[in-house]
Amino acid sequence: MAKILHPSESASVSEPVGKPDKAARASIDFLSDVPVTVSVMMGRTTITVRELLELRAGSVLEINRPVDESFDLTINGAPFGKVEVSVIEDTYGLRIAEIINPFEG
Repeated sequence: MAKILHPSESASVSEPVGKPDKAARASIDFLSDVPVTVSVMMGRTTITVRELLELRAGSVLEINRPVDESFDLTINGAPFGKVEVSVIEDTYGLRIAEIINPFEG
């Protein structure tokens, strides 16, 4: 199970998300232990079959994303938001930079 780190009280949040009321919370509590797949899309690239056959351990593939851009976060394949990669001790972490509102756009 992944460890979730929540922002500190002093962290600035652009749009605070309110807590659901008790009735709404009770109606979804039974789902709280259902596992979901969280994925991060770092980027894509296209290579030729020749380039594919030349790949070896240590080869580097350049992707189509600037180094200062956030990555796409999906939950069970559906767009969820944007994340920034960070390091937590000796592992990678993902800081939520933006949550996509499914009712906009």
